[in-house]
Amino acid sequence: MKAVYGDFINANPNCSRFDTNPDAMAVFDFLNQDANIIKMIDLCEMGKPALAGCISELESYYDSMQAPSIDFSAGFTRTAIGRMVRTILEPFGYVPTIQKTFPKSCAARYFTSASCYSKTMPATMRVVKRIEEI
Repeated sequence: MKAVYGDFINANPNCSRFDTNPDAMAVFDFLNQDANIIKMIDLCEMGKPALAGCISELESYYDSMQAPSIDFSAGFTRTAIGRMVRTILEPFGYVPTIQKTFPKSCAARYFTSASCYSKTMPATMRVVKRIEEI
């Protein structure tokens, strides 16, 4: 089963201030979309920061929020988002290995780096890509 927001809160009690925060939940749901998970896993396989796969879309999503109750310029919020990514990737067997700076091509405004991940744990989820005739 894919991770849910409660998994993030349970695994990170220090992030409990976001427990009922609707914008934090929305960010988690955004990151937890299948397309974003696939992008993050693809970058993991290339040895790049997972969050780089959807950072520009995430920042645009944040910028489109009306009076957000979270602040991407705050270090704690950025750390919490990294922990969301960790929670989302764990069912796929990925664990953080090293922090790397984003490639300049990402053009991120709020984030400068994120964790890279390796598939070293048993997985309960997998990404299946296939070609099908339509």
